[in-house]
Amino acid sequence: MLRLLKIDLLKLVNYRTFWVMNGLYALLILSIPTSVMEFLRWLNSKGEEVFDGAIDLMKIPVLHFPDIWHNITYVFIFLKVFLAILIIITVSNEFSYKTIRQNVIDGLSRFDFIKSKLLMIFVLCLGSTSLVFLTGIFTGMVYTPDYSIGDVFYGIEFLFAYFLDILAYSIFAFLLTVLVKRSGLTIAILALSMPIEYTITSNLPSALSGMIQYFPLHAINNLITIPFPKYAFMEIQDSVSMTFVGVVMVYIVLFVYAIYAKLQKSDI
Repeated sequence: MLRLLKIDLLKLVNYRTFWVMNGLYALLILSIPTSVMEFLRWLNSKGEEVFDGAIDLMKIPVLHFPDIWHNITYVFIFLKVFLAILIIITVSNEFSYKTIRQNVIDGLSRFDFIKSKLLMIFVLCLGSTSLVFLTGIFTGMVYTPDYSIGDVFYGIEFLFAYFLDILAYSIFAFLLTVLVKRSGLTIAILALSMPIEYTITSNLPSALSGMIQYFPLHAINNLITIPFPKYAFMEIQDSVSMTFVGVVMVYIVLFVYAIYAKLQKSDI
């Protein structure tokens, strides 16, 4: 396994685009919480002028323990497109520059190629989740006025849901790249995949409406639901649904099998 991962890393060590995109991705994760607090301070100052101090937005515990885990994972999930584009570019380069063919000639099997890419995806997703964890811990400690150890780790399951979400989405991007092989077209299809799925589900007969939430991208998006309506005293789903965890895991297996089946039949 480590040998396969080293082979992939050697291909990326001098690939500037890969490191620049990773750097931007990490910078966004690190800077968004601070930006949110500064934006709330600005809104609060405007609110004091308009409402004479009747509304204090700084008392909304957006970045306080334990709310922070649900809130930041929901926001950061929108950045998964960075990881998906990285996967698309690196995998499509394998086809464009025929490195996959050379690897097979040198003795690497097609399944080894799949495993090397899945390992890379796993490492990227694990790194992203670790960065979100560290950001959440630091931000929560800075902005939470009073907390206990129980508060710090309450709701930590949203980190697992975050990892599963970006993992499934990245493997979906891997599958699209294997099917299309061209980075630009694959990115366009990925961008259209959600509108396409919503178009399909919106035209399903009412008798099948209960199945909509189990479509691939719907299921992935249902891992972490929007948390902010609770601050307007609206009811939300404040835990991770184990049903959708199971559904997404099944889709991951199906995506990997589809990648394997396609590469077994493809002329590389």
